[in-house]
Amino acid sequence: MKAVLAFLALGLASALVQPASAQSMRMAAVDAPPATVAAPPEMSPPSTATPAALSAPAVSTTPDGALPVAAPSATSPPMEAASAAPLPTPLEAAAVPPPDVEVVISLSKQRMVVSVAGKERYAWPVSTARKGYRTPLGTYRPERMHKRYFSRKYDNAPMPYAIFFHRGWAIHGTNAIGRLGRPASHGCVRLHPNNARALFALVSEHGRANTQITVSR
Repeated sequence: MKAVLAFLALGLASALVQPASAQSMRMAAVDAPPATVAAPPEMSPPSTATPAALSAPAVSTTPDGALPVAAPSATSPPMEAASAAPLPTPLEAAAVPPPDVEVVISLSKQRMVVSVAGKERYAWPVSTARKGYRTPLGTYRPERMHKRYFSRKYDNAPMPYAIFFHRGWAIHGTNAIGRLGRPASHGCVRLHPNNARALFALVSEHGRANTQITVSR
């Protein structure tokens, strides 16, 4: 009998404890602060790039081997304009020194004037081309010289101390000294043999390159 009573008392105590536990749990749930819910991560805006742009590799716009040039900043000082290099002045023409020996033959005067270093040394009568022939006008240099020469064209005529100045035309001595001072030759310039010898020696001394022969009207 005592055992039955003890069992009943234990069952009653259990029944009383369970409602109190449930009530305590409800009160704890009400008093507990609300649980904090984590906000979802901020989403990035969708990309506007096309699939080709996303997959294409980056391409450099600078040529191979060239270094990229940085754009000038707003605060950088302006570059100074490169000063233009002065244009080269044309070379002055080299002054040609006057000839050592200058021989001037006047057809109208039938006269030869010989100057050395700009000073007149000789003035001689000559004979130039008669009618039907010509003595060429111009300025020349002696081309060749012969102390003894004979014409191949005019009957093997002697032409001592010949100074050829243009093709077959020459200054030379003549035996027709009585005709000097007027036109009488086939085109050459005739001189007295002594004067021809003096001119030949002068040109030989100073050189053909330093001698100038001018035939004028």
